[in-house]
Amino acid sequence: MYTLILMSSRKNSVRQHTIHRRHILFCFFFVLLLFTIAIGGFTYGLSQKHQRINFEAEIQANTQKQIEEITQEKLRVESELTDMNEEMKTIHKMTEQIRQTLGIFGQGGGDSRELPVSETAEETAEAQQADGSRIDNTPEETDEKQEPLTPSTLKDETLALYDYVGKHQEQIDEYPSILPVDLQHADGEKHAYWYSSQFGWRMHPLTKKREFHQGLDIKTPAGIPVIAAAAGTVGAVKTNGYLGKTVEINHETLLLKTLYAHLQDYADNLKVGQQVTRGQLIGYVGNTGRSTGTHLHYGIYDMEKEQWINPIKYILDQQPTISP
Repeated sequence: MYTLILMSSRKNSVRQHTIHRRHILFCFFFVLLLFTIAIGGFTYGLSQKHQRINFEAEIQANTQKQIEEITQEKLRVESELTDMNEEMKTIHKMTEQIRQTLGIFGQGGGDSRELPVSETAEETAEAQQADGSRIDNTPEETDEKQEPLTPSTLKDETLALYDYVGKHQEQIDEYPSILPVDLQHADGEKHAYWYSSQFGWRMHPLTKKREFHQGLDIKTPAGIPVIAAAAGTVGAVKTNGYLGKTVEINHETLLLKTLYAHLQDYADNLKVGQQVTRGQLIGYVGNTGRSTGTHLHYGIYDMEKEQWINPIKYILDQQPTISP
């Protein structure tokens, strides 16, 4: 037990209070409890604040990461869309080239066998040469005017072309669309070639007289395989004093005939009446007949109009690998 004495300085009074030991212990523990509660509350507040700061920082970091991922994904999708759009444009140009070449759907191709009769021969040859490059230029000129491409419009165009091809497969097979020489090496490289004499008026290399050249001279090494430019029936395998060894192939559906002249030799077992396919071997480049050098004389004859026409109008891949 303890006694607490309180003295007044003014009234000179003295008060005594008896304090039991348990009261002191109680007060001590009560103060200690309050202090502990205060320290705990302060610590808890700091902890919550720290957690909140960490949580906000984590949210911000995750948000920034998501924004970066979304941005990267957006750039990737935009890049893919750009590539897809370019591929769609390329496919569209290819379909336009095929449509114009075949003269279908009113796209300006018309009858590819048509030859103007009101022009002079020189003008005709120049017009045909210009027509040979028109296929490449027209799609670029119309690109600025055409509506934006969508997968559905491209699908409609392709399906329409596919339907046409299905209905006119025989005509397409007989269309002389390829260069009639096989330039591929066994090792993957290609032989060089060029056009040593175009269709039209020229100075004859032997007679030195001006004459109309009725075909296309393709200059390339001797022995290069000569192939059929289109499917058809072999109409002639013969030797001509002027053209040397020649092969003629009739394409009855299109009323065309292709001529392959100055051959070194014929393909084995090639005979009149034989059915051949586009790309089939029919002979080898040579220098027979009246010729100043090894080359293939290639001609296309319109049996309906009874006139020779420019082969350049038909060859889809017509860029020589080198110039003479």
